Amino acid sequence: MVAGFGKRLRDAVKKFAGKGGISEKDLDELLKEMQRALIASDVDPRTVIELSKQIRMKSLDEKPVSGTTLKEHVLKVFYDELTGIMGVGGEIKTKPDTRIVLVGLYGSGKTTTAAKLGYFLKKKGVHSVLVSLDRDRPAALEQLTQLGESIGLKTEKEIVKGAVIIDTAGRDALDKKLLESAKKIVKKAKPDEVLLVIPAEMGHETRKQAEAFKNIITGVVITKMEGTAKAGGALSACSSAGVPVKFIGIGERVADLEQFNPARYVSRLLGWGDLQTLIEKVKETGMEVKPKDLDKLTLTTFYQQIESMTKLGPLEKVFQMVGLTDLDKKTVADSKAKLKTYKSVINSMTPAERDEPDTVTRSRIDRIAKGSGVKAEEIKELLREFKKMRKMMRNLKRGRNPAFMMGKRLKR
Repeated sequence: MVAGFGKRLRDAVKKFAGKGGISEKDLDELLKEMQRALIASDVDPRTVIELSKQIRMKSLDEKPVSGTTLKEHVLKVFYDELTGIMGVGGEIKTKPDTRIVLVGLYGSGKTTTAAKLGYFLKKKGVHSVLVSLDRDRPAALEQLTQLGESIGLKTEKEIVKGAVIIDTAGRDALDKKLLESAKKIVKKAKPDEVLLVIPAEMGHETRKQAEAFKNIITGVVITKMEGTAKAGGALSACSSAGVPVKFIGIGERVADLEQFNPARYVSRLLGWGDLQTLIEKVKETGMEVKPKDLDKLTLTTFYQQIESMTKLGPLEKVFQMVGLTDLDKKTVADSKAKLKTYKSVINSMTPAERDEPDTVTRSRIDRIAKGSGVKAEEIKELLREFKKMRKMMRNLKRGRNPAFMMGKRLKR
């Protein structure tokens, strides 16, 4: 989700932030890189020009907040204005009988999105029935049924009472028939939400669809965010049309659907992380570490955190949430392998050793190595990494985690 134009923006921000003193020339260089990145992401050039004017004017004319430097002031303006063009986001109602209708063109991802929304609501205690009203595509009902079974939800081919998520037929192009069909279904279903599903690859062309459906929809779901460089264009287009983006699809798994929050999205783009979303995902796994437990972190809880990380989704996305962006594939692959090794080592320890890692001496390391099939040096590495994590967690409890200091200060 933060690939493509995100890297270019991060590089520009890092270069600007690394300067000792700044001038108007430095600001203009930052804006030029931003313009290149946004236009490459298919953001409407008119939007880019207006955004540049606003950032330049506010950076030079407004006084920095007390206690911040001119550089920090410029970066905060940059962050705020960039967040502004990404829209306002929006939440959906999550009541026991939440009713949702999905509309859109062929190939937009409505059927998959229906299942993802069903999974999202199920985690919040709402058990929906998935309804397929797509009679044009022969495999539509079968596909939705299979997806529903994978998450424990029933599928019907007619609208029923209670909580439902309705998948509708699409068309190859936007026309009156599609709009009229959508209006009829909405009138019959009486939904709480009508969501237009649009693939991110549409870029700034998304605006035409958003405006056409504007009078009958409550928001937009932008799918396939991870597979295109045009995500920025799609988001800004919805903002220009005055339609909130309520969800974004960030992967193929049924869990890869997020409520859209512009501020968090831009924070990830700029490499400042997204701690709040990470905290929410950790809570969903049921593996949350409470603040009172941070000072007595053990290898047992460390093991639990490794287990919970596998439930949070691809490791690359977890890294992005803590501000570790642009990691190469080898680094990510090595990290995955290390986590697997660490689990084997901890499983070969006694309960006492897991609770008191400092008691693991050389002789114990040799025994653990034989039991786990792992080299002694790798066990020592685990113990070193654990001690680093224990220190980091204690710092986090005290609000001193350096990974978030810059972003947190600029976003206050």
